[in-house]
Amino acid sequence: MAAQLTQVSHDIARLLQERTGENVHLCYLCRRCTSGCPVVEHMDLTPTQIMRSLQLGRDDVVLRSRTIWLCSHCEICYTRCPYALDIPSIMDELTRIAKERGIPPNLPEVPEFQEIALKWINRLGRMYELGIMAERNLRRGQPFRDMALAQKMMAAGKLRIVPPMAHYPKTLPPRAKAKPAGIAYFPGCSQHASAVELGTSITRVAGILGLDLVEPQGWKCCGSGLAHGLPPAESAAHPMRTMALIDNAGFEKMTTGCAACFSRFRRAVYAVQQDPQVKREVEAKTGYRYEGGVQVDHLLDTFYDDVGLDKVAAAVKRPLKGLKVACYYGCLLSRPPEITGFQHIDNPIKMDHLVQKIGIASLNWSYKTECCGASLMLTQTDIALEMTERILRNAEEVGADAIVVVCPFCHGNLDTRQEQISQRTGRRYDMPIIYLTQLMGVAFGLDPKELAMDKHFVSPLRLFEAK
Repeated sequence: MAAQLTQVSHDIARLLQERTGENVHLCYLCRRCTSGCPVVEHMDLTPTQIMRSLQLGRDDVVLRSRTIWLCSHCEICYTRCPYALDIPSIMDELTRIAKERGIPPNLPEVPEFQEIALKWINRLGRMYELGIMAERNLRRGQPFRDMALAQKMMAAGKLRIVPPMAHYPKTLPPRAKAKPAGIAYFPGCSQHASAVELGTSITRVAGILGLDLVEPQGWKCCGSGLAHGLPPAESAAHPMRTMALIDNAGFEKMTTGCAACFSRFRRAVYAVQQDPQVKREVEAKTGYRYEGGVQVDHLLDTFYDDVGLDKVAAAVKRPLKGLKVACYYGCLLSRPPEITGFQHIDNPIKMDHLVQKIGIASLNWSYKTECCGASLMLTQTDIALEMTERILRNAEEVGADAIVVVCPFCHGNLDTRQEQISQRTGRRYDMPIIYLTQLMGVAFGLDPKELAMDKHFVSPLRLFEAK
């Protein structure tokens, strides 16, 4: 029996190492992954138990578990692991192995949603939120699920009826001979739909600061929070198609206002730089070879490092003194540091410094990098609502007037679901969720409605009436 376990252990561990580069036998069961996991109480096997089972060759138990489908991909386990084992990638590979072996998923709604969303992305080149939600609900036999939410979003102009489209060129244009002005700007799909407030406010604020953001023509969806479930090269190819357009246009730097897009681009760059096989496969899929010529930043870095705090402070015309906010970074901006390049992983400070420069008090609080459950909201809604409620409650408890965000997925969860959370918990939530660029715009003298604040589910307009 022991020999059999050793043989199976060798097979499953070797397979994982061949496909992900991760050696599960490095794990010495310190339980840091488990202690940090935001959804561990809903798992049938903890992350530590998954690793130990893999070491023992218990792939039968692991591949049938709920855990491998429930991972929220917040990256905290990867960040806390003493050996920097990429546990989310291990979880993803286990789901693919389960599918190869014909093992039905323990949570079938998770891979079903990923399949639907990626199908629409591949078909159109962009995320079509309305189409994805409608097909998902029809397949689940719940055609009217979230109907009230969808109607409210549509009334606010946050759901597109006509699907967006973008087609990757069959032949890439020749590389530009001269370096263009400005910084390449990847808006991400949501800024043209559910996060129209973010797109509007970025445009207005960038203009005031003299920041020349150039949107590449023909950009494609980066795969968002869904592409992690694909094989590594296929996952990396999604953002690399847009990277090819940016690189060939001569840009040396790109930025994005979406934390999920930032993470997806950074992961793709990391993958092609670390794995020659992935690099070859991505080149075959896209016709493009990435050689490290384009730096990927989030807009938070762009404001902080390229524009600078002094220039931001100089643009202030309406100091918002007396306002107290909780700066919420979410899970994907800072983690894991090997990929994001962040120095302050659990206590990032750039957004705090920026809001302080426009005259606002930034509060210390415990949930600034916790996961809001964005990847689970449409498949494991009850769990995601629980995760979101923790964030709202902590911000309320420290006395915040609002939560400031830099990610459309975080904004969507925190803003649109408060009524649902209030009904669920019996505790009334009415916490404005504001994009950093909206707050900057008001401080720069713009009317809040010019920054699309009237489109929020929880209106922040009351915060600025007497200021």
